[in-house]
Amino acid sequence: MMKRALVGLAAAAIAFVPAVSQAQQHRSASNPMKFSAGLGVALPQADFADGVSTGLHIEGMASKRLQASPAFLRGELGYAHYGEKDNSGTTSNQIAAALDIGYNFAASSSMKPYVLGGLGAYRTALSTDLGAGNATVNDNKTNLGFNAGVGMRFKMAGHVAYIEGRYVDQGNWEGAKIASLPIAFGLEF
Repeated sequence: MMKRALVGLAAAAIAFVPAVSQAQQHRSASNPMKFSAGLGVALPQADFADGVSTGLHIEGMASKRLQASPAFLRGELGYAHYGEKDNSGTTSNQIAAALDIGYNFAASSSMKPYVLGGLGAYRTALSTDLGAGNATVNDNKTNLGFNAGVGMRFKMAGHVAYIEGRYVDQGNWEGAKIASLPIAFGLEF
């Protein structure tokens, strides 16, 4: 499954290379590289939700619309911190780097919906305090994973703002499914 997804993403990237190259040669003020930063909550999903509570999610992104197309490419970096759940003593930090392809839907209003999905590398670190003067156990693992989501861009105080929700599957860790649902609000600049 993961192998097919990687092959599919590679094929899509190869297909869009000429469009990106041509867009760079004919760069115009209406199609610059856009940068975004966002903040929100990260809701643990699957087995991950059994050990940690809702987290804080921070993201930074660079995106480029493909010329003469509603599609865009986006690179992103993210960080999330999850607190302990039910005094479990377990907390988690995650660092993510992903490449997404997205599609902007045509809209006649100032609200502009989009969908996106992609592949990424996700590093998850778990820390468990054994309590009562015992040691703290730290462990981390990096997995390839995928994400898919929806978002909405809109004007706010002279800027373009967005709200976005995605499902992020970071793979398995010793038989446990690691996944999250980050919901972020941010600004493009």
